[in-house]
Amino acid sequence: MSLQSLLKSAQATPNRGRFHIYLGDPLADGCDKTTVEAGNTFSPGVWTCGISVWIKDEAQEWLGTDMLQDEQIVWSFLAQPGSSPESLCRYHAGTIAVTSRLTHLGGVGSEGADFCEVALDDPARVAIVVKDVGPAGGKITEFTWDAAERALVINGTIQLMVEGEVAACEIVLADSTHDSPAVAIEMRDATPLRFKVLHGFANRAFAANIPRADRHVRTTVAEGFAQATTTWKGALPARVFAPDERVALAWERCAYHILAAMEGGLPRIGAVDYPVFWIRDGVRVLRALDLIGRHDLARVGCDYLAPLYFSGGFGAESDAPGEGIAALVYHALITHDRAWLKRVFPHIEERVRWIERLRTATAPLRAVTENRLPAYWSSPGSSIVCLAAKDGLINGRMDWHSPNFFINCWNAGGLRLAAHAAAQIGHADLAQAWRGEAIKYDDLIAAYLLPAYGNPRDPVIAPQPSGALAAHHEALKAQFASWFATHRLNADGTRQPERLWTYFEAAQAHNAFLMGLREEAWKSLDGMLAPTTATWDVGGYIEGEPNGNEWLPFGNGNARRGWLNEKTALGGNMPHHWASAEILHALRDAFVLEDGDQLVLGSGVPVKWFQPGGTFGVTHMPTALGNVSYQVTIAADGHGRLLYDGPQPYRLNFPGTVE
Repeated sequence: MSLQSLLKSAQATPNRGRFHIYLGDPLADGCDKTTVEAGNTFSPGVWTCGISVWIKDEAQEWLGTDMLQDEQIVWSFLAQPGSSPESLCRYHAGTIAVTSRLTHLGGVGSEGADFCEVALDDPARVAIVVKDVGPAGGKITEFTWDAAERALVINGTIQLMVEGEVAACEIVLADSTHDSPAVAIEMRDATPLRFKVLHGFANRAFAANIPRADRHVRTTVAEGFAQATTTWKGALPARVFAPDERVALAWERCAYHILAAMEGGLPRIGAVDYPVFWIRDGVRVLRALDLIGRHDLARVGCDYLAPLYFSGGFGAESDAPGEGIAALVYHALITHDRAWLKRVFPHIEERVRWIERLRTATAPLRAVTENRLPAYWSSPGSSIVCLAAKDGLINGRMDWHSPNFFINCWNAGGLRLAAHAAAQIGHADLAQAWRGEAIKYDDLIAAYLLPAYGNPRDPVIAPQPSGALAAHHEALKAQFASWFATHRLNADGTRQPERLWTYFEAAQAHNAFLMGLREEAWKSLDGMLAPTTATWDVGGYIEGEPNGNEWLPFGNGNARRGWLNEKTALGGNMPHHWASAEILHALRDAFVLEDGDQLVLGSGVPVKWFQPGGTFGVTHMPTALGNVSYQVTIAADGHGRLLYDGPQPYRLNFPGTVE
């Protein structure tokens, strides 16, 4: 009867629907991602089921974490720099202190496995509940309990396998109130409770035809955590460290979230919500993959992108040619792979031709893309790349309007990078012609568009990532500084956070320190490195306010029973990896960046790191000139001592003395 009471409570309790992260493998299918909410309530793959742990001591009713307030759960992901990629939650179930750990192993296909361990400081009754509603729960059709194997088979293929002795297993069937069954598995003397969940999708199209490898049927929970730790050490070659451990945590968490969201080795700007390669966002993720040392995955994405001149849910947009050139050339430079650059160079040339057509258009130009979101497919503007050009500049279409400074800076920067690529593979004539045209292009942007600077996209594009307007640095800096002072800072100098597009603020902070506004930049970065809430510190950046963004491209329905609660959600499209990527770009350039044929160290390092005894630096950081490792140690006199291992030449741009 007690488990019957538990199941009634569980079925009546919706998932938190407030905020989630994903656990996953970059080579896995999109459906294989595990959705996790505070308290480690999770769905093992998209639209499968909800799994949670419930606890009861002698003095209370059964309690699950979805019944707790946000501040009652301390939730972290990758708790310390260098630690295992696990979701760690601490909370109290009545008088019982609970520590829950959840990690994931995956690979090619849809056979991911989740490993969970729950420890209690005092004995209590503990049960695992499986029901239809979870963070991304779907309808359950059947359960099969194998007592000998201590395994629950869900929908014919998902396997929940427990370690330890089972006290009872209770199933309630579907009825007029709940059209899915639910199950509670109570453990005897669970100290700690350990179980794993093997993903499966036998009830999905074609799944029965795919042979299973069953990689983790015999993997214990302890082995699962150990393997996840080992895998993560090799998955992120480049690392950073600083006196403020949030810096290293942001680096590692953003890297993990980007990798977890990837599908079959291709970048995604959001797991599940964006099952397409959207060029504007995707090129920033590709660059981030190269910066963290995952050139293998960046190559997969660049090979996919090379012949794809326009791609995005809104149709063909006019910033795409410059973005595509930048992605391909930056990858070639950081990998030093001239043979690959030569192979993709025809696609760079075609993008240059597109830039020329856009800049000289006398009427709207159109291009049809295949992956438009259905809601916009019926819009008459989804095939329009640009309107008639004006003053030799693109009059573009992007996000259903014309932020022409952003659009033209991307394409001017792309033209300059195309010239650099041409020179690298021996096309001196093209390099000279394109370089000269890029200079003229910059002059036109400075003359006609820079005076109208002010769209929130404007300060995210120059000087980085486009590289445009290099010869107009002072004029650009004046406009940028004025904008930043009134939009990113309050009158008292405190941070004014970005309300909608979090990736904009990260990119704006990046450009702030590149233009010498080091301490102003850290007003934004400090705020962005803060926990999601007072007690949640998982490093997952939302795109913006919860205004329906999570419908992309899905919604709740008969088979889709979790997801965000429109009334309580913190934001939409989370974690959003344009934002994750921009954090990585900013942190990397804060430590080391390229300036022509030399490296610059410390351009974004803040003054506050210059405290006696502090250390900061990078390890195995890729650059276009070679990998860099360095450490600065601050002595008692406040001066830094540099230990450097990397290419020459380099120069220092720290805010304090470093020798």
